[in-house]
Amino acid sequence: MLTNTISILTVAAALFSTQVAARSCHLETTVSHRQNSACGYGGCIPGDTFIGSGVFKIDGDIKWDGDGASYDNLSNGKGVDVDAGGVKFHIDPLGIPDAQKDPNCKVHIGDYTNIGKGKAKNIGLPGVVGKDFDCTHDWNC
Repeated sequence: MLTNTISILTVAAALFSTQVAARSCHLETTVSHRQNSACGYGGCIPGDTFIGSGVFKIDGDIKWDGDGASYDNLSNGKGVDVDAGGVKFHIDPLGIPDAQKDPNCKVHIGDYTNIGKGKAKNIGLPGVVGKDFDCTHDWNC
């Protein structure tokens, strides 16, 4: 009986020691709108700049550098599907920075929805005003 118990424990220990530790997934997404209105001493054309970007890392290594992320997709569009480093997920649109107070930070990983940490930043520089929405997501993958 004692021999069987030791054998079972030895096999169990061997199985657990060969398991791969969970990987750490980290995603950052941003949508920004800038209104440029200052021309300084030279001629210029005032205008708007719209930015949508993202980066996805597994254990600190970049696996996705924002391919397919655009202002249109990440503000009020269809979002972005990502398949990188063996991990598949869908990023919901963050929202329109000028039209709402806070970002919507949701990522769908299979049947699981990860609610990220969001922040809104108002930009007020000489000649440039705007607003950013930033979302950060962390999960074991």
